[in-house]
Amino acid sequence: RLGVNSEKILKEQRRIIAGLLKVDESDIIFTSGGTESNNLAIFGTVRAKKRYGNHLITTAIEHPSILNVFDHLKEEGWSVTYLPVDKHGVICLEELEKALTEETILVSVMHVNNEIGSIQPVESIKRLISKKAPQALFHIDAVQSFGRLDIRPIEWGVDLLSISGHKIHAPKGIGALYIRKGVSIMPLQWGGG
Repeated sequence: RLGVNSEKILKEQRRIIAGLLKVDESDIIFTSGGTESNNLAIFGTVRAKKRYGNHLITTAIEHPSILNVFDHLKEEGWSVTYLPVDKHGVICLEELEKALTEETILVSVMHVNNEIGSIQPVESIKRLISKKAPQALFHIDAVQSFGRLDIRPIEWGVDLLSISGHKIHAPKGIGALYIRKGVSIMPLQWGGG
């Protein structure tokens, strides 16, 4: 009975999160938090798309759960561009446009910065990706913005979106990753089904 009740709670929470993001419930997977969501989005993408290119883009002011992953991938030989930000903590779209190439397979940005509160122009970023590197996936770290701002991954053209429970008063150790229908990433763990 406890297992059945737990499953009902899990399904209800998936429904609530999907409703807040205005996405299908099947596009939400639960993780152990924002770090795992970010790691799965990035590592899962590069492993799934490595034959299509070797260039990755992020910003210079990301959370360590993203910057450390990109630093590790750079050590492994991936080409990584760290976009600078202006005095307000926002990327320059012209710099992003210059950085995008046919080798770019992932662009990952933090929607709202956890230290200075800057908000990245995600819709404009997606337009540039679609124009200059349509093969690239777009990942948003929405840990700081989920539950505070209206987030519309489908409307914005976001492929992957990370959230964390503890930022909205859930227990630590709970997070979720939105994966747009049709996007395929490689798992970090094998054998568990």
